[in-house]
Amino acid sequence: MAELKLDSGQFTASELGKRYNDFFAPAFEILVNGSKLASEIMITNIRVESSLEGTADSFLFHVTNAFDINTNDFLWINDVFVLGKAVEIKLGYETELISVFQGYITSVTVEFSGDEAPGLLIRGLDMSYLMMKGSKSKSWSKKKYSDIVKDIAGTYGMKTKIDDTTTLYSTVSQNQVDDYHFIQYLAELVHYDFFVVGKTVYFRKPLTEMTPVVDLQYGSMLRSLSIDMNIADQITEVTVRGWDNKELKVVEASATTVTKLGSNSKTGKDILKAQGTYKEHVYTNIDSQEEAKTHAEAVLNKRSMKLISGQGECVGIPEIRAGRYLKLSGIGEKLSQPYYIMATAHLLNENGYVTRFQLGGNAV
Repeated sequence: MAELKLDSGQFTASELGKRYNDFFAPAFEILVNGSKLASEIMITNIRVESSLEGTADSFLFHVTNAFDINTNDFLWINDVFVLGKAVEIKLGYETELISVFQGYITSVTVEFSGDEAPGLLIRGLDMSYLMMKGSKSKSWSKKKYSDIVKDIAGTYGMKTKIDDTTTLYSTVSQNQVDDYHFIQYLAELVHYDFFVVGKTVYFRKPLTEMTPVVDLQYGSMLRSLSIDMNIADQITEVTVRGWDNKELKVVEASATTVTKLGSNSKTGKDILKAQGTYKEHVYTNIDSQEEAKTHAEAVLNKRSMKLISGQGECVGIPEIRAGRYLKLSGIGEKLSQPYYIMATAHLLNENGYVTRFQLGGNAV
């Protein structure tokens, strides 16, 4: 089984059309413990999802011919669709298939319906779900956040793609929280991206590796789109305040600058500033000026990405997944910009293969 990775390639619509035979004849391949499913197993309604919102990547599909009416028993639930077995799902067209999921079978549901033959619903999650199990308490001395993430990932035998953080902390504590959400908490403190692809943990600086997967043109591969520009959640400044136990004094730092995505000039902070100054105060156990400044910038930049949210649907493109960027065109000068992909859903059924996505942005 080839390792699933976050593809960094960029493709034109023409290149994808050539690769996938003009998106004709959608196809899939499912492997369980490295072996392809037998051709006699009938699979329908495949759905594969990826997200940056604190949930594991997931899949589901239906097996429509899993019940033997002669024996009144289910087929394949004792040797193929077994809880805990490894799964890889590839999607594409004809013989050109790309891996979009690697993980484990976590649920097998038997379905009886008066109108249809009994079937199976198979669900699974990627390796993230193992990191979400159990609350843990641990502490690290004289470590950077990036060092801690490497340490935690190593306990699961996972690879890492990590950008080093800068601050060396005397003590960092994990208090009764699972490993996944603890890393997510660290990422929020320094405004880092955190997600898992296959068996690799990504912990990286924001707005890096911004090459768009593809430029989707409305009316061509882009079938539907909704973009919401909304300042309701925006603020103009963030101030973080903590206490320095060594110097016995208050530490405080503010942030007013947003790193922009795309070529538009105004962030939510800029727009709201015309109506006044709206600060957010954060009180935390941060104990240094440097850490307070980093956290203030993280809070402001995270909030800024709520300025633009969008969702859309295009022809099925396996390369589109959460954690990458997408360029949209043909929707007006202001909106024809790059966006951050927050979540995706690949759906393959009797109607064909489509990709749905959720987007984020911070400048208009």
